[in-house]
Amino acid sequence: MACAMRSTRGILSLSLALLSGNAAAEWTRVGGDDTIYAAFADEATIRRNGTMARMSGAYDFRKQDFTPEGKGLYSTVVLREYDCEGRQVRLLSSIDFSGHMGAGDAVSTSARTGRWEPIVRGGVDEAYWKIACAAQPR
Repeated sequence: MACAMRSTRGILSLSLALLSGNAAAEWTRVGGDDTIYAAFADEATIRRNGTMARMSGAYDFRKQDFTPEGKGLYSTVVLREYDCEGRQVRLLSSIDFSGHMGAGDAVSTSARTGRWEPIVRGGVDEAYWKIACAAQPR
């Protein structure tokens, strides 16, 4: 249990470090429905390790959305891990912000690692996957 807690804290700390300064991040638009949201990637956050890659992304909502607790948000910044060979993605962490493009207060955070999911052709996750996996391993 203690190891799991350290791991969760480590992922959240890494996420917060990668996501700090969101408003100043160099966001590249990757897709989204202009009437609901726009999706962006922060290529400066790409970290490659062999066939795996991690990258921050953002969803900027046109209208205010709400957390399950009822807190208002206009954007969500996520850290995802990509299996470049296996065409899979999983969520590592997310932070909901009260303002657009990661600005304002953090109204909700999650460091719960999601399950691996296949990349759907033509979807926004494929756009993110292409960017993250095109980067050279460091």
